[in-house]
Amino acid sequence: MAPSVLDYFIRQVSRYPEKTAIVGDNKHLTYRQLDEASSALCTRLKQEGVRPGDAVPLVAQRTVELPIGMMAIAKAGACYIPIDARYPERRIRNIIEKSGSPIILFSNHEIHKSIATPSRKTLSIDNISLNKDYEDLFPPPDSDALAYIIFTSGTTGTPKGVMIEHRSLLNLLLWHNQRFAMDEHSRSTLIAGVGFDVAQWEIWAPLICGGTLYLPHEETRLQPDALLAFFARHRLTHAFVPTVLVPEVIGAPQPAGLALKYLFTAGEKLNPVALRGIGYAVVDYYGPTEATIFATYNRVRCATQNPPSTIGRPIADTQVFILDERLQPVADGEPGELCISGTCLARGYLNAPQLTAERFVTSPHIGSQRLYRSGDRARRLPNGEIQFLGRLDAQIKIRGNRVELGEIGSLMTQVSGVKTAIALVNQTDNPSDKRILAFLTGEDPGGDLIARVKRQLQDQLPAYSLPAEYRHLDRLPINANGKIDQAALLALAPEARPAPAEPLDGHQRIVADLWRTLLKVDHIRADDDFFALGGHSLMAARLATDLGKAFAVKSYVHDIYEYPSLEQLTQAMLQRQESKPRRQDGDPTRALQDDVFLPPGITINPAFDTRQISAPRAILLTGATGFVGAHLLAELLRTTDAALYCLVRDGAETPPMRRLEAVLQRYRIALNASQHARIHIVPGNVAEHDFSLTPAAYRALSQDIDLVYHSASAVNFIQPYSYMKRDNVQGLREIIRFAAHTRTKPLMLLSTISVYSWGHLHTGKRVMRENDDIDQNLQAVSRDIGYVRSKWVMEKIADLAAAQGLPLMTFRLGYATCHSRTGVNADYQWWGRLVKTCISSGTVPDLRDLREGLTTVDYMTQAIAHVSRNPQALRHKFNLIHQGDNNLTLREFFSLLEREFGYRFHPLPFAQWRAQWENDSDAPLYPLLSLFKDPMVDELSTVELYQDTYRWDCSNLQRFLQGSGIDEPHFTRQLLLNYLQHAIGYAPLSLRA
Repeated sequence: MAPSVLDYFIRQVSRYPEKTAIVGDNKHLTYRQLDEASSALCTRLKQEGVRPGDAVPLVAQRTVELPIGMMAIAKAGACYIPIDARYPERRIRNIIEKSGSPIILFSNHEIHKSIATPSRKTLSIDNISLNKDYEDLFPPPDSDALAYIIFTSGTTGTPKGVMIEHRSLLNLLLWHNQRFAMDEHSRSTLIAGVGFDVAQWEIWAPLICGGTLYLPHEETRLQPDALLAFFARHRLTHAFVPTVLVPEVIGAPQPAGLALKYLFTAGEKLNPVALRGIGYAVVDYYGPTEATIFATYNRVRCATQNPPSTIGRPIADTQVFILDERLQPVADGEPGELCISGTCLARGYLNAPQLTAERFVTSPHIGSQRLYRSGDRARRLPNGEIQFLGRLDAQIKIRGNRVELGEIGSLMTQVSGVKTAIALVNQTDNPSDKRILAFLTGEDPGGDLIARVKRQLQDQLPAYSLPAEYRHLDRLPINANGKIDQAALLALAPEARPAPAEPLDGHQRIVADLWRTLLKVDHIRADDDFFALGGHSLMAARLATDLGKAFAVKSYVHDIYEYPSLEQLTQAMLQRQESKPRRQDGDPTRALQDDVFLPPGITINPAFDTRQISAPRAILLTGATGFVGAHLLAELLRTTDAALYCLVRDGAETPPMRRLEAVLQRYRIALNASQHARIHIVPGNVAEHDFSLTPAAYRALSQDIDLVYHSASAVNFIQPYSYMKRDNVQGLREIIRFAAHTRTKPLMLLSTISVYSWGHLHTGKRVMRENDDIDQNLQAVSRDIGYVRSKWVMEKIADLAAAQGLPLMTFRLGYATCHSRTGVNADYQWWGRLVKTCISSGTVPDLRDLREGLTTVDYMTQAIAHVSRNPQALRHKFNLIHQGDNNLTLREFFSLLEREFGYRFHPLPFAQWRAQWENDSDAPLYPLLSLFKDPMVDELSTVELYQDTYRWDCSNLQRFLQGSGIDEPHFTRQLLLNYLQHAIGYAPLSLRA
């Protein structure tokens, strides 16, 4: 018969009968005394009718009586249900009812008052006589017998009993003791709460190897300084502390005489910690109760080493799988649900077969092994370790936006001075009143900690993910199980929400009423942010119109972005009523020039192998989920033998690979099996340091890649430069740093012809050549939309890198209108919205010689793929648009539609044409109203300023395409037909029945 946990304890009684087993507050027990006391209690339990297989509730505190009760129940062949005596009486009774046990074991007469019932017997451990007049015991339990049942609420709030067998518990204990040198010389702690499964590991681990278990006083166990003194005084070698206490324990002065070898933690995500100045290892355990306490372990590295966020590797006889919703393995690096298999798995849930069947499953995709679905989100890192990404159910929605609370908390802890932090959502019956609440602890000598935390989050998160309230606490409250007490924090929420200094004034109430109508939010304060409350670009357009009417002034969409708070926006409207000019933040050209700099400390080695261009083996492509990027991916797969590494942002809902596949399907891009096999997803963020990869993964990627194509770009025609800068400008700096890292990698930069802006109004020129300095257009660029400003800065930064030796080609793309054969286009493009509007109304705006650089995406990507294979093209810039008469103006495009399909478009003065739809929030162009209405220069809108624009020379491009067979397609009847049917959704008049 396989041994049980109890068998290992009995061996230690034989080996070390007079050795101290447990040290409590006022009581010490030797192994012999513990054995005798538990045997005597076992006899009483048998006399009261306890039989093998029964489940016995054990209501106790963290005293020496707790392990006596556990041992006694185990010796009777039964399983124990540990219940913390500090639990609310209602919860204790609920668990006892669910157990179905006719007897309750308890360890304190005060406890008896809360558990006594006429229908159940109660037995006090305190009344047991330590004599030897006890009966022969039942045989030791089998390894597959239940050892204990832990009741855990999890995310449901309803206690459910998790049934753990002896073999599962023993598997963890034997591995742990061997891995971390637990033996008869070890001294360890019992710090976890009685009802926390970690306490079972703390108690049994030393007692099955001859070690000594120490129980600190209640006032000591959660006080870092007192705990360290306790560790030193008793020469403890192994100790556990709750996750929330780790930063405080290792950050406190370490006392003399400390003999600690290992400090263990578990229960919550451990954020990076500084380990300097301590003489012991920190081990972070992860595991759900259903996987017998711990499933993985990670020996924590110092935060200064920039280690990856990881829960490490599985323990013995345990496997971890990352699976999708169909229980199929996801690719390494992709997020999925963390599922666990092995000896560690619980038998199931007590009296809950349906719930057991839902959470404990099998999957034919991994050999039909029994799995536990943890409900945790994770991914496998390149080094094989597991990265915990939070609860699947922690991805909450606030006013339609998906928010990761764990990400917010993690970002807060990255701010200097913050020790612990957590983000929660307030409890409310009204979804529109949901708010994110931030709680943190840490040192704040300058009194600016919360301000610095706010700046960190504003730089890293979208507005809808920003906390509405911040609370700086001395300590985060901890519940009986040693975890952060979220209920106690939420109870502080009314205090954490400061009341407005005074109610909204009359003008602010006008704006607040407009917000309520759009946002469906009841309570609005002066410092609330429109976008944090759920606003988006379409709402911003509506709000701008409504503000203009309410205040009888001209209001613009960019006002909402520049003045996002209610107070700021109201003040801006009042100033406009008084005809006061809006405040300008200095010279707009200087602001862009100041952002032209390379990553600090970068050194570029100009030496590289030209075969990295002509015959690359591995290519890094950014922006593969974009319209141009997806087609470029297909073209590079078609024209090279290289492996394509696609840097794809790790989204909250859809794994990166699945998102890429969806994009390829949407754009009707077909790849064969061998091409698919050459695609490698790199989950990361181009604007983050090291792309948010681990140092090892970043270094390995840098060593593998020969060539970089940077197609990623935040494209938005409304948001100001400050919103675009991080993704576009900082993203390029990170790309350049990567290109120079380890070995030099040539960079193919995809830019835009918009870097010329409406510069013709300043230069008086009619033509822009590819090698002309774009500085001459800066006056126009600095007043153009944020996207154009960011692309100008990007080109200038790339030129700086090229001057220092980085091999560079720059491709300035025209407007990727559609694919010439399929007609597919990107649904976010403004030209398609324009065409829909004009066809619907039968009118076109009377704009002179407005050229958008209409180009087909297949011509673009074929040209890029061909030219970029030629090392002679380095240091050149290429205007990638159609030439001559094929470079259509707006009038010429709609004339083609008239000639080929019988449409008739009546030209209208621009303002009259715009008036047809500017008040219709359902109009296709309405979200982009600011492009057509907001005055940029001399009361002209952005679209009007692009009249009589440049013609763009393409001499460099034509020279390097010569003889390639790549010819720009003409906008023929068939091409336009494909565009109208597949991209715009209109059947031309000539084809309608």
